[in-house]
Amino acid sequence: MDTQLHAALARAVDGVPHHELRRRIAALSHRYRAEQVDDTAPGMRDHLDALAYAVIRMPATFRALCAALSAAERHVDASFTTHLDLGGGTGAAAWAATSLWPTIATEIVERHPAAIALGKQLATGNSWRWTSADLRHWSGSADLITIGYVLNELTDDARHALVESAAASAVTLVIVEPGTPHGHRRTLQARDQLIDHGFTIAAPCPHQGECPTDWCHFAARLPRTELHRMLKDGTRNYEEERFSYLVATRAPVRPAPARVIRRPGRPKGQVVLELCTSAGAAQQLVVPKSSDSYRAARSTSWGDAWTQSS
Repeated sequence: MDTQLHAALARAVDGVPHHELRRRIAALSHRYRAEQVDDTAPGMRDHLDALAYAVIRMPATFRALCAALSAAERHVDASFTTHLDLGGGTGAAAWAATSLWPTIATEIVERHPAAIALGKQLATGNSWRWTSADLRHWSGSADLITIGYVLNELTDDARHALVESAAASAVTLVIVEPGTPHGHRRTLQARDQLIDHGFTIAAPCPHQGECPTDWCHFAARLPRTELHRMLKDGTRNYEEERFSYLVATRAPVRPAPARVIRRPGRPKGQVVLELCTSAGAAQQLVVPKSSDSYRAARSTSWGDAWTQSS
């Protein structure tokens, strides 16, 4: 799916002046880093704005959503046949969901015509349904609702209202936010709302209690294409997308005993894991080479479930 998405983006930018894309990308990057909030801002004003967003942000958004949806697949004991993506932009969540469940029926709710038009262009051959609607005025229900990189663009009242309406419409809800302290706090606010509505937290938390950390986030590594490096003036052939996420459900869950919440440390002869445990505590676990769990610890990555006893 990565390859198909990159190919679709390459076709979309063919013939577009790169200097104009660079200008739009600079404005978009500033808005994203500053986490600017405005429910009524025009956002993607035209095709070039939408294209700049898709080229620079869509691959990273896709990877983060893939990670969160993969957690839903592992930890929620349910089948996903219908998918509703709220504020879907150019369709990253649809690409991610389809990569996991090829036959899932997806509807994307988006208010910007330019984003919808480009999303349809990129998704040629897919049967996704696009609905033009403001997130303050939408309707629908699904087995799975995704809200990816949307809460960060809303005011407090609008965020609360969106999570309330999504909670009334979904069996399973997946939220992804930027991996910043602000993104973590927004995710926690949504978590509290959903628990109040009877949802069970399936991931990343292995418990239903208060978060024991000040900042919980994860990272997805993605390859940079030559076009991506050129437009971002990048030198590395990859980048890391840091994100916070939440999987909440009314279905039965298969909880993780613990979650690795930092990149593992690997000093000589041992692995150091920072864990969030089912008891609702943050714990550092040092696994020496002599331990039966050492091989498992060596192959464990940031964000993985930890199932060993020691």
